Amino acid sequence: MKSILTILIFGLATVFASAQPEFQAMIDADGGLSNYAVEKGTKAAYLRYLGDDGVIFKPEATNGKDWWNLQKEEPPTVLKRTMQHADIASNGLLGYTTGAWEETPKKQGGPIRQVGQYITVWSKKPDGKFYAIIDVMTKYDEASPPVGSPPVNTYPKDINKRRWSAADPSMKFLRMSMDRGGLGNAFDEWAAEDIRLIIEENPPIYGKKNAVKAMEKYLSVAFPRRTSLLESADLAYAWNPCEYANSEEGLEKGTCLNIWKLRNKKWYITSSAFARIPNMVKPTLKTASGNRN
Repeated sequence: MKSILTILIFGLATVFASAQPEFQAMIDADGGLSNYAVEKGTKAAYLRYLGDDGVIFKPEATNGKDWWNLQKEEPPTVLKRTMQHADIASNGLLGYTTGAWEETPKKQGGPIRQVGQYITVWSKKPDGKFYAIIDVMTKYDEASPPVGSPPVNTYPKDINKRRWSAADPSMKFLRMSMDRGGLGNAFDEWAAEDIRLIIEENPPIYGKKNAVKAMEKYLSVAFPRRTSLLESADLAYAWNPCEYANSEEGLEKGTCLNIWKLRNKKWYITSSAFARIPNMVKPTLKTASGNRN
């Protein structure tokens, strides 16, 4: 079956010299979601800050507002997000934030504390406000330190007057991930030097060298049947269901998200996430005599 590529390219006709006001508005939206979650609850926060077309992963992709509306009660935990990096398209219509999250129980004896990383893609809607349209969260053991140090973005903005599309490198990246070199080679070709990579059950990984090393064990085993890409000026995101052969652990499935940025006439992946779908099948253990435990 041919892959279905949904491409929505908007805002290219009018490009502003600076997106500073929009950038701050997006930062405020990210902080608003976090503050509202602490004060009013996680469900209330997402229903307020998710766009009507917002997608979350539970674990499969689903409409965020529909999912949260089906939850009858607020979670028994408090969600707090701490933004660590953000970027926005030069026309101020599409951007993303990424950082750390933690969930703590509201009452003693509640669920155990959990921590992780998130990437949220924001879109400026007709009412002039930013709403979350993609939200990916991964969790990991807090005792695991980050790999590398968060680089500082010093690249100039490229307003993409030539209208180069991120669709082409995105498809090339997916094809390269299926070649013999796998994800390691694909990231070596397309990752930015200051890439931020989050993988389920792993601490955040910073920098191209560390990202390439972390992805060397993965080989894509199937071209995704669906790839969704949204592009605005010099920023784009692409997400798709992914299925990888892990040379250390076997087959893994999940959701993959790449944030693309046009820099010096080439598109690069500046942030990436692999949110694995947990394998619910428990391993079958055998004794030395061959009997099952």
